[in-house]
Amino acid sequence: MSVYLGRPVPDPLAAEIERITRERVYEQRVFFVHTIGFCEPTAARRISFEESLAFERIDEQSYRRFGYELVDVPAGPVAVRAALIADTIAQTAR
Repeated sequence: MSVYLGRPVPDPLAAEIERITRERVYEQRVFFVHTIGFCEPTAARRISFEESLAFERIDEQSYRRFGYELVDVPAGPVAVRAALIADTIAQTAR
């Protein structure tokens, strides 16, 4: 959110990001699930589709900047996306 709003990242958040990056807390290979092509505002989600695309770009840039390898999960039916993820996990387990 800070990046989107053009504000500095709060120090506690920056410190935690630095820690999890340094300690490799999370798997370095992550699934990057793209938008499905629309965004319907709800009480919890109050952004437009265009804003959701901006968030998606920021998220992708952030993951890459912190050294994560992104496994692209493009827009498509849920079953197709789930199968792609399951197949990727199965191939990794071999």
